[in-house]
Amino acid sequence: MLIGERLKERRLEKGLTIDDIQNQTKIQARHIKAIERNDFSLIPGDFYVRAFIREYAQAVGLDVEALIAEHQAELPATVNDDTRDFTRLKRSRTKATPSEKSPFQMLLPTIFVLLFIFLIGFIIYEFVLTNEAPISEDIAEENPSSVADPVTIPPEDETAPDTPTDEDNDSEDVPSDSVDEDDASDQQEPSLDLTSYENAESRYRFVSNEETTILTVDTTNQNWLQIEDDAGQSLYEAMLTTSNGPVEIDITDYEFVYLRFGEPGVISIEINGEALTFSEDMNMSTVQRVWIYLNEADPNDAQ
Repeated sequence: MLIGERLKERRLEKGLTIDDIQNQTKIQARHIKAIERNDFSLIPGDFYVRAFIREYAQAVGLDVEALIAEHQAELPATVNDDTRDFTRLKRSRTKATPSEKSPFQMLLPTIFVLLFIFLIGFIIYEFVLTNEAPISEDIAEENPSSVADPVTIPPEDETAPDTPTDEDNDSEDVPSDSVDEDDASDQQEPSLDLTSYENAESRYRFVSNEETTILTVDTTNQNWLQIEDDAGQSLYEAMLTTSNGPVEIDITDYEFVYLRFGEPGVISIEINGEALTFSEDMNMSTVQRVWIYLNEADPNDAQ
């Protein structure tokens, strides 16, 4: 029994119609009928043949992997588009982990400032205030010559114009629009830029100093979508539709992520609200492969 006949037989056993399968999988009825006839020529691309069969098998409760393995010879041969040299793409993921500070370490700067202020106050008291203390009456009686004649301070001339003090001059010398360079670097705006596009493969670089990085993928129709991390582990693999989208994945700890999808015209991709813009040369009817690098240049740029 061919794979299409096996799926049709299982559908009839469960009492499901083609419309029921279409509603569950979002696969068009004409493609479902073509699969049941084992006529894969009507399905746009060998990749979608296997994807649709997987969705159909799950909808009727069959073991997907066992079914594919049993009927491997009936399925069209495909080029393994997923074969990628991760050894070339992966780089050291060593990241500096900020050391956690204890409460005492956090208070050290404040303690040093207070000690410094206390030291300055002590010096002022010892060397300024004590030396200017008035001579006691007893000392003045024993040694009258030690008491200097009082100094008479002339009255202020009320008509004289005010003379600017050093404090006023110092306050004027400080520019009002000075900006700390470190604060300016902390306010870096995020960016998501296309670095290369060739043969349905796109590479992007996302730069941001935000603590969390969220990948969001949505569609206005339906797309078969695959997402993998920088170790080749699957983060998402399913038919993305308007009913189960959008997909949101935290990719903060990865150096890059890989996406593979069809129907580029109806899919949207964002990272922390920054929209990914497709190349003008992209063929909207071809399965696309996209790499997005986080805060580091594409290693191919250095080649």
